[in-house]
Amino acid sequence: MNSTINEINNRAYHTVANAEFTCAFDRMVFNHGNINAGNRIGSISDYHLFIKYGDKVYIEVKNIGEIVISFAELQKNRYLKYYYDLSHMLTNNKNLIIQDLKYNTNYNDHTHRIYNEQRFWSIDTAFIELSMYTKTNKVINNENICYYKINPYDLENMEYTSHDNFNTFKSIYMTRCEFRNNVFDKVCVINNNLVIDYNASLIEKELDELSVIIEDKKNVITLTILYDKEGMDGDLLMIMCNNIVSSDGNKKYQPIINKFGNYGRLESVAQILSA
Repeated sequence: MNSTINEINNRAYHTVANAEFTCAFDRMVFNHGNINAGNRIGSISDYHLFIKYGDKVYIEVKNIGEIVISFAELQKNRYLKYYYDLSHMLTNNKNLIIQDLKYNTNYNDHTHRIYNEQRFWSIDTAFIELSMYTKTNKVINNENICYYKINPYDLENMEYTSHDNFNTFKSIYMTRCEFRNNVFDKVCVINNNLVIDYNASLIEKELDELSVIIEDKKNVITLTILYDKEGMDGDLLMIMCNNIVSSDGNKKYQPIINKFGNYGRLESVAQILSA
């Protein structure tokens, strides 16, 4: 696997261009002391973890096990294919894998409740949560919750699961899926609507951010024109900049604005456009 690594606050962020790390994770939360929830406290989670490297796909399913199969084989199974596609809709950065470098008690307690073991490799992903108290579903995108059992780099040298072992996995998996089959289609509709709305909101946010960036560039370019006007000084220019450019834009373009006059207008505009 080809990767670049950045370390920040006891974590290593591995960007792997030729691999994909995704997860379809859902959590059912029970309200504390709620009679309708049977006074159950805490949550129940389920997950499908995937790593795709070339034609090879690693899959871990909660309470079922782990397999390594071909991508073509994955596509043949209705349930595995569904959760694989769902995982791609939920994962924010499919090429990013995050390694915890330092033992952390809080981290250990948090992951132990989900996985019953220490895990150190996580991904940047959202997940689906059902509240049994409010009877509502939502997508959550602010918790580091999806962790692999294996070191993802090991997949490169892992063998495909044998025919017999894969059949055993598939038999157990399909038994569970068929048991849930009477609600599977309904759950799919709910989940699909959730992730579509979630991705639409992300796109809308990106478009809003892009429109602000474009507007900032346009306004700073306007300042280059005003700078040439008689009577325009640096203080007045900065007052105008603070009023028509966003705070992030001010930070980004401040070095360029400070050097107005050192360059021709055309060169200043080129620097603004490339910033």
